[in-house]
Amino acid sequence: MTMFLVLAACGFASSFSLRLIDPLILPVASHFGVAGATAAMLSPAYALPYALSQPFLGPISDRFGRMACIRICMAGLAATLLLSAVASSFEVLFASRMLAGIFGGGLIPLALAALGDAYDMQGRQVAIGRLLFALISGQMLGSIVAGHAAQTAGWRSAFWISFALALAAAALLWAALRREPASADPRAAATFRALYGRVFANPKAAWIYPAVFIEGMLFFGFFPFAGEALLAIDPDSVGELPRRTGFVLGAFGIGGLVYAFTVRRLLRALGVVRMCVVASLLGAAAYLALAVAAAWWQAGLAMLAAGLAFYMLHNCLQTEATELAPAARGSAVALFASALFFGQGAGPLLFGPLAQAADHAGAYLLVALALALLGQVVVRRIVGR
Repeated sequence: MTMFLVLAACGFASSFSLRLIDPLILPVASHFGVAGATAAMLSPAYALPYALSQPFLGPISDRFGRMACIRICMAGLAATLLLSAVASSFEVLFASRMLAGIFGGGLIPLALAALGDAYDMQGRQVAIGRLLFALISGQMLGSIVAGHAAQTAGWRSAFWISFALALAAAALLWAALRREPASADPRAAATFRALYGRVFANPKAAWIYPAVFIEGMLFFGFFPFAGEALLAIDPDSVGELPRRTGFVLGAFGIGGLVYAFTVRRLLRALGVVRMCVVASLLGAAAYLALAVAAAWWQAGLAMLAAGLAFYMLHNCLQTEATELAPAARGSAVALFASALFFGQGAGPLLFGPLAQAADHAGAYLLVALALALLGQVVVRRIVGR
């Protein structure tokens, strides 16, 4: 239980740092004198290196020890958040976010793999659910606290808060592990090629990874443009924009918490297959609601529904990923996270041009249609088999 709590602290700190940048886009753009679209690239600047690091970190953890990798990554994340807090230029801030993505890439997926090592399938569902609470809380508070801090004390204060959380988690982790030597899984003493061969020997792998990529792209492509969308709804809200953006994006996390508290009832009432169908339709409805939102709080309610839909669908895929290859679980789960964050990184690159070509409402309609189709693929090719 002690190690679970330490992993939860690391996951919370990592999740907090992940979503804190979204409410800061416009304040950062104003501070450094760059375009809003340029500042929005700070979001994929974290997500893409996070994704790129996964195919390497997963097999390394399989071979040399899960906890040793997590410890190094936690310390690295704290150092890069400090660099973000004191960045003297937009270029330095951009580079620090890229480095943070690399180190952040070793935390959540490897913590999930560590739980997979420690629990059987039934116990794992409970442990992942508990860890999910810490992860969602971090994401939700990251957006809310960052928006509030930026408005009251400037955008740098959000990074200082995130740095303090990461430093505390790193200290807890190092203290918990100082008497426990890192150990590798003897079954995984193989090359990267052999480890990934075990993963893709399971035919579900060919469907799970593209599905989670598309899921990340559809659900998160809107996030860096939330401030821009809220400004279009209420052009006179510039003074309240960081706070409102933080609350709207934080509502996505609240939807996740609703899922974490009701997952047993949802599974009992719907089952895995029907839950995936409901999730995709609920996600589609959420983005349709964004298209007609006339006030910021309406956008917040839509994002709450989107968060519930995402975690309903994502946790089903995540649980499937932990069972793709038990002898190479770190590789399987890390590649899963890589696909998700490639999707999150690609989402803004796709959503921005769509919003310019068809305005935000048109982009929301396309996202809604794609989410409805994604649910059908997940049911027919992954959870329904």
